[in-house]
Amino acid sequence: MKKTLTIGYAATAISPYYSEEQQVRKKSEEHLKIILKNFDVELMSFQKTIFSKEDSIEAGKFFKNKIDFLLLQTSSCSAGEQLYPLCDIVNKMGLWAVPDNEKEGDVKLHSLVSVSHYLGIIKKILYEKKIKTKWFYNYGNTNEFKNKFLITIKSLIAQKKLSQSKIGFIGGISPGFDNMIVDKEKIKKNIGSKIEEATIKELIDKAKNFNQTKIDNEIKKIKNAASKIEVSNEDSFNRVTRVYFALKQMKEENNWDALAVQCWSQFQELYDIAPCMAYGWMGSEDGVAVSCEGDVQGALSMLLLNYIEGSKKSSTLLDLATFDTDANAVLMWHCGVSPRHFANKDGIKWVDHSTLGRKTDKKYGIAGDQVFKSQSSTTTYLGNNGERLLILNSEIFNHTNKGYDGTRGWFKETKLNRKKISAENLINTLNIIGHEHHYAVGQGDQSKELIEFAAWNDLKLVDEIPLVDYISPKDNESNNYII
Repeated sequence: MKKTLTIGYAATAISPYYSEEQQVRKKSEEHLKIILKNFDVELMSFQKTIFSKEDSIEAGKFFKNKIDFLLLQTSSCSAGEQLYPLCDIVNKMGLWAVPDNEKEGDVKLHSLVSVSHYLGIIKKILYEKKIKTKWFYNYGNTNEFKNKFLITIKSLIAQKKLSQSKIGFIGGISPGFDNMIVDKEKIKKNIGSKIEEATIKELIDKAKNFNQTKIDNEIKKIKNAASKIEVSNEDSFNRVTRVYFALKQMKEENNWDALAVQCWSQFQELYDIAPCMAYGWMGSEDGVAVSCEGDVQGALSMLLLNYIEGSKKSSTLLDLATFDTDANAVLMWHCGVSPRHFANKDGIKWVDHSTLGRKTDKKYGIAGDQVFKSQSSTTTYLGNNGERLLILNSEIFNHTNKGYDGTRGWFKETKLNRKKISAENLINTLNIIGHEHHYAVGQGDQSKELIEFAAWNDLKLVDEIPLVDYISPKDNESNNYII
């Protein structure tokens, strides 16, 4: 059973100031409860203001081995000796200052100076503890505090969940995609996730055993969801729907949180289908991340976006297919696996796969065909065995060029780590660092949460590498470009 994120809250003060008279700690605890009520988070509060080193020691014992993050408020000016015992609890801390109500005259709280004081001690005196910190300001009922704190909550929830997650890896990677080979032990060390393997044959054996009535009922839903159907072999609906239920069953039986499943070539050899529809249907109807081509890091990246978004609809996995220098945009595409909630007003069509069986008389179904609607998006990828995080946010727009057949959209106004980057520089950056060629794409802008997720997890970010017409010695040392 997964454990929920636990936030510890404590407040420090010294007696010449007025934190108790103004009930700073009590009011702040109530504000935190309101903020956190809609999140899967436990708030653990130390039920008295810390006025001495002895109080800090008591608080340290109260929190030890029970919390994931300590939110330490200097509810008034505080003493340095109060900090040290609180720095032995956990290596993730928030330092919280509140303003004085009075703008002149006697200072009643003087809180901000103590946050600065404490951060100086943590970073200068206690640097060997490698405590990660973020500071907050203002009262808990203000947008200034809430907006900043919610980014932290979402990123920490994602970290906690991902560290406890299991990925079902079915069938291995697709032939030749060796850039997506992962080291399970490194993945476990870097982000905590566990990878468990199964075979395509196991999946197909399960697929064959479902009651036909169950399959027929689901096929009706699947067909009704489409704006058009152009599938050569009607029985493909039967078999791909069976794969959908088999994936669901394997996920439930093994308590997997996401799936990385080979989509070619075993499915064509063993079951005469393209399974794209089943993957996309799980994403739209069940909110489950399913990466194609056996991409474990892709599944983890999709799962990360799903955790941060908190949506009941899954993110998707795409290639960067081409770019348009005039529009300063890139085409993100895949051959038919994206969930239908990405589609524009034309909806999703069920079609034969656009590349499998091409140049032969053979057709494989079923894949999706859709153009994405205009919307904000976030693109990410946990590369290098979970050591490196790519963070992009873009606007998907209605281009006059509809792009290649499959599930796709044109992305512009792209930012890397929240800084503008041209399409050409983006592609150059990804090529120079040897990016694994897949991208998890979600709806909305989650870039702030992802950057903070990287900070809490000691992940490296991808830095921009401008495009030039020559190579540099550094181009052969891609890690020089990873900060």
